[in-house]
Amino acid sequence: MKFKFIWEGRTRTGYLAEGIEDYLKRIKRYVQVEVKEVKEEKIKNIPVAALKAREAERIKTAFKRGEFLIALDERGRQFSTTSLAHFLKKLPAQGYKTLTFFLGGPLGLTPELLKQAHLCLSLSSLTLTHEMARLVLLEQLYRILTIWHGERYHKN
Repeated sequence: MKFKFIWEGRTRTGYLAEGIEDYLKRIKRYVQVEVKEVKEEKIKNIPVAALKAREAERIKTAFKRGEFLIALDERGRQFSTTSLAHFLKKLPAQGYKTLTFFLGGPLGLTPELLKQAHLCLSLSSLTLTHEMARLVLLEQLYRILTIWHGERYHKN
């Protein structure tokens, strides 16, 4: 199995970047990992829809055929950690070898890009910065991997 992550730009906030690197290393002990940082769009005097459309085009170029696409969006479906673990565990049996998680920048994703996703996932009903969402996602995926392997990281 492979986890692929697509997000806009690099993580600029130091402590979040450190946490992201830590969880990526932990996850790599269990699955292959690929991170694609698409070019960041500068927020200028351009309509929001145009900015989001440009970003969406760059995200779509990172998709490969046969990947299970998971968009992170605040209006997406919420799971408990264990129910998400069960959901994701079934995907390889359905022919998906790569789970691709993607999220936009501060402006979010276009409706068209959200429609392309097999699953729209919300990490919380709270609003998170796009950098914070990266860290939360990685921690939850690491937690899920430890559940799958019967390790003691996750406590019920």
